[in-house]
Amino acid sequence: MKSTLSLALIATAAAGPLEIRYDRPPGATQSGGGGASFGDANSATSSNWEGGAQPVGNGRIGAMIFGNPSRERIQFNDITLWTGGDNHSGGYDVNEFGCYQNFGDLFIELDGAASAHPPGTCASGQVPYNANEGPAAAADGNAATKWCIEPKGKDVVWQIELPEAEIIHTYAFTSGGDVPERDPQQWRLEGSLDGKTWNVLHEMKDQKPFAGRGETKNFTLPLGGKRAPLKHYRLTFPPNPGVSHFQLAEITLGKPPGAPENYSRTLDLATGVHTVTWKAGDATITRETFASHADDVIVVNFRSTGKLAGKLRLAGAHGETTSANASALAFTGELSNKLRYAARVAATSEGGTLAAKENALTFRDTGALTLILSAGTDYAMDPAKKFRSGADPVEAAAGKAKVALARKYDDLRTRHVAEFQKLMGRVTLDLGEAKAGDIKVRLEAYKKGSEDPALEALMFHYGRYLLLSSSRHSLPANLQGLWNDSNKPAWYADYHTNINIQMNYWQAEPANLAECAKPLHDWVIASIPGSRAATVKAFGEKTPGWTMRTSVNASGGNGWEWNLPSSAWLARHFWDYYAFTGDAKFLKEKAWPIFTDVSEFWLDHLVEKDGKLVVPKGWSPEHGPREDGVAHDQQIVWDLFTFTLDAAKELKIDDALTKKISAAREKLLGPQIGSWGQLMEWTTERPDLEKSGHRHTSHLYAVYPGNQINVSRTPDLAKAAALSLETRGTSGDSRRSWTWAWRTALWARLGEGDKAQAMIRGLLTHNTLDNLYTTHPPFQIDGNLGITAGICEMLVQSHAGEVAILPTLPKGWPTGSVKGLSARGGFEVDAAWKEGKLSEATLKSLLGKELVLRLSGNPAKVTLTRGDGKAVELAAKDGVFRLPTTKGESYRVALP
Repeated sequence: MKSTLSLALIATAAAGPLEIRYDRPPGATQSGGGGASFGDANSATSSNWEGGAQPVGNGRIGAMIFGNPSRERIQFNDITLWTGGDNHSGGYDVNEFGCYQNFGDLFIELDGAASAHPPGTCASGQVPYNANEGPAAAADGNAATKWCIEPKGKDVVWQIELPEAEIIHTYAFTSGGDVPERDPQQWRLEGSLDGKTWNVLHEMKDQKPFAGRGETKNFTLPLGGKRAPLKHYRLTFPPNPGVSHFQLAEITLGKPPGAPENYSRTLDLATGVHTVTWKAGDATITRETFASHADDVIVVNFRSTGKLAGKLRLAGAHGETTSANASALAFTGELSNKLRYAARVAATSEGGTLAAKENALTFRDTGALTLILSAGTDYAMDPAKKFRSGADPVEAAAGKAKVALARKYDDLRTRHVAEFQKLMGRVTLDLGEAKAGDIKVRLEAYKKGSEDPALEALMFHYGRYLLLSSSRHSLPANLQGLWNDSNKPAWYADYHTNINIQMNYWQAEPANLAECAKPLHDWVIASIPGSRAATVKAFGEKTPGWTMRTSVNASGGNGWEWNLPSSAWLARHFWDYYAFTGDAKFLKEKAWPIFTDVSEFWLDHLVEKDGKLVVPKGWSPEHGPREDGVAHDQQIVWDLFTFTLDAAKELKIDDALTKKISAAREKLLGPQIGSWGQLMEWTTERPDLEKSGHRHTSHLYAVYPGNQINVSRTPDLAKAAALSLETRGTSGDSRRSWTWAWRTALWARLGEGDKAQAMIRGLLTHNTLDNLYTTHPPFQIDGNLGITAGICEMLVQSHAGEVAILPTLPKGWPTGSVKGLSARGGFEVDAAWKEGKLSEATLKSLLGKELVLRLSGNPAKVTLTRGDGKAVELAAKDGVFRLPTTKGESYRVALP
């Protein structure tokens, strides 16, 4: 079927489709002759979750779509499925602090496909040093990842329970990418009916290391005798003598089927619809998946020119029992913190039959099949209710599925696309025609040095897509946004307050998705009682206000390492929301109480030293010693006091507190320039650390996201900041996805467009996976969301009291256009350029405030024409043009 696209998005598609497309199934690799070789491409678990699957989400629930044709795995999440609680101990462990959880999987198998296998487990109990090197890494279809553990003198046992009993004839191993002596040298494969009594099926001894890294070896079980189907299989690996580690990149049971014809899979960022098409025999099959915000469900639709037959299975991630009736599958459960949850899949078909069979649904002789996946918890972002809604998640899931199932598929799709495009379609960025071909091929060529500005634009749009899909009307985006396939993800997929959650939201207002910042605001407000309790416990009952530790959970519980400036940094997001939107009610009722509470904390906490107020025992996060007056802390407190005073002016508040804040700001120790021209990170020069190339650039907060240092008002400090950033190196001592994004924004603010673009190339080259997820490693979403913010700063800036259009255009983008970016003061900006020069621009005033405009090339005169055709000629003063505006009016800039 075809969807209806708005005219705006038809234009976008014509300029360069917002598609992340693959021309080969998961597991297929490009052969030397230009064709595709096919590994375990149809295996539901051989696909790489982190770098191969593609995300859909409606802000609360989401899924990773693997794109396997005849047997698909749809791994799904609810952003509120968290263990842990208020965590008064302040500990950072999986039990009390808790972590974000995997919800489960929907498996879809068409007749003729082998059964889908879940990942195995380490039954012998060895735990990997790196969380991303557990047994799931041996089932992700990616030879670049591995299961790697220390046996510690014990046999390593890999064990799997299949959804249904099978006879396994073959199995395969893929070697890890390094250290050949860690390859298994002996093992035995065993099977069991009940998981208790085991029989040896195959055994190998005295095996040499694999000849190559990433090499796959296949093993066939001996013939003879009639073997019964088994549900349980295990592999036992005795440790290699004298070798500390065991590793394998992949473990595969069974032989995969062949490659499908005419295969393609596409995530369309314009519509939020994931599509897989392929040919099976004479029939062409299309499967579409999307997460509907309009109906609050995930929808999967199959259509075939022939007839479809197969089965559906729903599996929870916590050992739940799935029930089945004639048209639905469901499970429910309760986590260790008493959070209740439920999931339901309801199905409807056009023709044919649906039937329950044990814990599965079968479908036969249908030309179309629609699945409605509904999932939820009884979480509520309300500390007064102890973060529980009191609602029954079973009833809620069933109710949403019933309402959605009553709609025709075309209606569900139309409702989803229309609602999605209202936000996604606000902004377009065209940097040239997109290159044809598979995204993996494009990315590989780019990493080898080819130019592809349209790929950089796609990365910009992908960041907007991911924020829109993971932050709406529920919890804010965590370290992995909304998506997670582990019950113990890296850093517990928590809310890191020393840059990560803030970076997630840098783009919200400038990329015209201000609504997506509301979950962050609501989470901060809901977390205040827990953070206040933690603050009082640490600093005493008389301490005013509150702040946070570095790690915070979904219930206001504070974990690892105090990060005192965190509350002030988060308060900036409340000010930015007002600065862009002009929402006076929000400023008065939500932002101002936070500004005053956090300011009172800092008025109490600052100490006077040599006539200046300094933050005592501060830290430049993850870098160097603790000492008084660290630049990072000083800059954030100055920022807090400054926007608090600005807010007071907007609210017409002039009281004792604002006077104290004003006096304290004047006495704050400000940014210092060191002996070799650098912006000092500490009050004491430490050249060995300052020149170390560290990944953090904490002492440059005042450049971005703050505005204490900028090129036009503080040129000497800006020059010192640029020297420090240059000395820091391109991405720091260890490549992290977020370092590239922060450096992109910093270079943009410092007027270095080419260096900013070089950071984009660094991210795409070094820290971007095949599905365009950015990796820390492992996958961490702040790089994806932060790079969009950095690109916004390259095109439009508004932090210095003016709207600057194309302030730092790089040479690598000679021609292009952007529409719909937002600027402080309530302006939307469109711009186009040719041969590196601004050719046209239009600004729309949403609030009717005065426009202070700076244009690239610094023309002396411009003509601004209103929508009614009236024109006014303006002369530049101090490099800017000033114009009173009318609310709702657009102004077209005519350049001389």
